[in-house]
Amino acid sequence: MTGKIILSGCLIVNEKSEILLLYRKDHKHYETPGGKIISEECSNPENPSIEDLAKTAERELYEELGDNIKVEELKYFGKVEFKIPDGRIAIANKFLTSIESGKPRINEPKIFSKLEYLPIKNLEHYPISPDLKLLLPKLKKYLKLII
Repeated sequence: MTGKIILSGCLIVNEKSEILLLYRKDHKHYETPGGKIISEECSNPENPSIEDLAKTAERELYEELGDNIKVEELKYFGKVEFKIPDGRIAIANKFLTSIESGKPRINEPKIFSKLEYLPIKNLEHYPISPDLKLLLPKLKKYLKLII
């Protein structure tokens, strides 16, 4: 075991260049829907494939936002390494997508208090998770390319 926590989540972006984030009560910040990989989901839990990571991201998306939504195909965006509050190292893998249909909802109200689209261009003015802070420059550059 590497001792690193491998996470996978989704950057859900809408046509207004806003990103859908959940406000996590215990960490007092916004974060993307996502979570830890489950070794049963992976062909190699030590080094999960992009497909394994996509499965985790999609599972977490529906667990946290409800299964009444349909999303576009997940596109791998990148990964960042950071320290979580307890001091361990985590590797967050992110996939870009958008909601095709349905309305997302907070499916885990004990963990999350808010669900909102925030403007990517002003994201640094909000309390955001460490992985999102690290990904923000790349996300802003990506948006400039597609606009």
